[in-house]
Amino acid sequence: MFSRQFLIWTMVLGLTLAILSGFATKAPAAERVALTMFGSPLGSDAHNFAHALGDIINKNHPWLRVSVLETMGSVDNIKSLSDLSPDKRKLHISLSVDGVLEMSLRGDGPFKKTGPITGWRVLCSLYTASPHFMTLDPNIKGPKDMTGKRIGLPPKGHGLSKCALFYLDSCWDLLGKVKVINMPTAMAKDALLDGTIDVCTAGGMFFSENEFKTSPFNEAILAARKNVYYIGITKEEYERGKAKIPTDPHIWALVKANALRPGYPDKDSGILRLALTWVAWEDMDEKLAYEIVKTAGENDHKFKEYFAAGKAAKAENFVANAWSEKRYHPGALRYYKEKALTLQGKL
Repeated sequence: MFSRQFLIWTMVLGLTLAILSGFATKAPAAERVALTMFGSPLGSDAHNFAHALGDIINKNHPWLRVSVLETMGSVDNIKSLSDLSPDKRKLHISLSVDGVLEMSLRGDGPFKKTGPITGWRVLCSLYTASPHFMTLDPNIKGPKDMTGKRIGLPPKGHGLSKCALFYLDSCWDLLGKVKVINMPTAMAKDALLDGTIDVCTAGGMFFSENEFKTSPFNEAILAARKNVYYIGITKEEYERGKAKIPTDPHIWALVKANALRPGYPDKDSGILRLALTWVAWEDMDEKLAYEIVKTAGENDHKFKEYFAAGKAAKAENFVANAWSEKRYHPGALRYYKEKALTLQGKL
């Protein structure tokens, strides 16, 4: 009797385990997806952000695995993405500054030989550069005071030089009224300190309206002098520039007094921002694009663990770029709509 009951229970248990085992084999784990990111030259801020993003995705996503490639930069990245075969393009993303992306749409500048490249779609912008002007002259309080002054700009063709020209020419109508002297950034620092020039351009990175940083050569000026003055731009001046060049990729932002250090700026002002933006090709799977942006957004607080400037990578800054909804990937738009984030661009 006991042996018979034992046999029955053994059979029931064995059947149950077999069924459960069968269910387990019918639910395979998600297959890993290998994604390649065209990053940036070694040592740049963009390089740091690219590797931080890749590592964050690898550590926090269950099936997405990323490899980050060092590249020649924005132009090379867009051309390389465009040149890939259709099946490979779906598994690559590329980092480029918005100014280069805008030229690619028109087939201008470095894209004159390739022609327009229009198949890319925006995923997110992890940070924005914050070009502006600084002076040691307390009498230069705004653009009207720059007339007749010597302005130090980086060499022609330099990204910061292009930003400065948008300020001077399009927004302020000063280009023929000031003396522009193109020089390397290190030389501009010395020239401002010894009085050879009156105003110099300043690079940097925007964190929020309450905080931004400058480039190392500008930091040297701030360290050498107690009184350094910020030259800001009003929203009206920016809109005047955009009216002249509707395709310009800069966006305007408020910057509060003392955002960099006490007295710099000395009052609430404005600054232009230029985004470095991650893009995918238009036929990337929508779920894959969504997972990339979602993982970055849910872990945006971790970027600052990699380097100090990583604090710029906030989800609300992902949409701080030049682009309108038509240029975004549908997968990225899905995430931004879920988070009720408003796109800031119009191009």
